Amino acid sequence: MAVSFFVMAAVAFSVMFFAGSCLRIIRQWEGAVMYRLGVCKGVLGPGVRVVIPFIDRLVRWDLRMLINDIPGQSVVTKDNISLSIDAIVFYKVRNPMDAVNKVTNARASVGMAAQGALRDVIGSVPLDTVLQEREKVVERIRINLDDATDPWGIHVLHVELTDLQLPHELTRAMAKEAEADREAKARVIKASAEREAAVKLSEAQELFSRFPALMELRRLQVLSEVGAENNATRIMMLPDTLLDISTGPLAKLLKGGES
Repeated sequence: MAVSFFVMAAVAFSVMFFAGSCLRIIRQWEGAVMYRLGVCKGVLGPGVRVVIPFIDRLVRWDLRMLINDIPGQSVVTKDNISLSIDAIVFYKVRNPMDAVNKVTNARASVGMAAQGALRDVIGSVPLDTVLQEREKVVERIRINLDDATDPWGIHVLHVELTDLQLPHELTRAMAKEAEADREAKARVIKASAEREAAVKLSEAQELFSRFPALMELRRLQVLSEVGAENNATRIMMLPDTLLDISTGPLAKLLKGGES
């Protein structure tokens, strides 16, 4: 009786073990490529799937957006400037069957293809284009990489240049160029301001010559401004007739005291 019980328990355990080994759970974000005796039978969708142990084999692929980090690459631009560029590639597996059957290691292959696309595009444009039209350059890299990975069932969504390092000598030269440009603009602005000030002074001189009383008002304004600073400056105000070298007392003194 005990022996038959153990036999029945062993048989039940074997049946449960075999049934459990035949079931596979594929999650919502996965695509599983099934091989039966080495022959690809297709892609299994999410849910519980039945497989034959030791005969069927599943290769799972994550169908969510994947990220590949491209380490620093030394790239030479069209005008022979050496750059060090880091990039990130965002992509999705469009067809898991192609990603498994048509390339040995899809993730590593995407990284190598990204390095090649990066060198090809950056090497075909000058440095100014890379710096000023970065979005267009990135889009060209994405298109080239997407064309290269399309036979593998992979769709490249976006490429981001995370770091772009220039040679130290070039950085200093660009800083000097920017400083010279700012200085030239400052000189132009200062010259324009001086020209406008000269025009205003000319207009003020004409106005003062027409209305001499305005000069007295200006003197009083200067005195009030100097007095507001609480300093010990002394100012002696002399009338205009005294300093006039044509008809005033100063002119008579210069002529030898003629009356």
